[in-house]
Amino acid sequence: MTTDRVTPLIRGALKPTLAVAAVAIALSTVLAGTRGLAGAVLGALVVVSFSGGGLYSLRLVRQTYPEVVLMVAVASYFVRVLIFGGLLALLGSLEVVDVYVERMATSLTVIACVVAWCTGEIRAFVRMRVPLYDLDERTTGTGTTGSAEATESTGTTGTAAVTPSIAPDDAPSGRSS
Repeated sequence: MTTDRVTPLIRGALKPTLAVAAVAIALSTVLAGTRGLAGAVLGALVVVSFSGGGLYSLRLVRQTYPEVVLMVAVASYFVRVLIFGGLLALLGSLEVVDVYVERMATSLTVIACVVAWCTGEIRAFVRMRVPLYDLDERTTGTGTTGSAEATESTGTTGTAAVTPSIAPDDAPSGRSS
């Protein structure tokens, strides 16, 4: 049974990001007027859509193999960086953007929202308390699943002695050091 570990990350990151975005939008509107409002809204939308898109893509493949999840995570990050870079290049080259958008409000909102998103996502992950490994499901090299099965097969109630398998590189060579 696979649990959904992505949705709490999205929720944990989205709440502080929206709060920071609301403050940034309000400050930008007061300081720079409608151009500041447009810039702050644009910055908040970019951060929420790009960061949320990455986590949403992971949510879609959460029940597949870990290799697939890693591949999707790296690919989605690469695609988001390419799209974001293209968007920056396009908007940076257009003169008409300065008529409608305050660039300083956009950039400061993006920075504040990215920091809030990362902080919220890290906080949500830490609060999930995901174990690094699970001893109950770990298999040994011989195909048995840990000491519980070894105890049952020997019939004793104590700790079963597990002999480690010697890999070819670890085998004694007969040479003295």
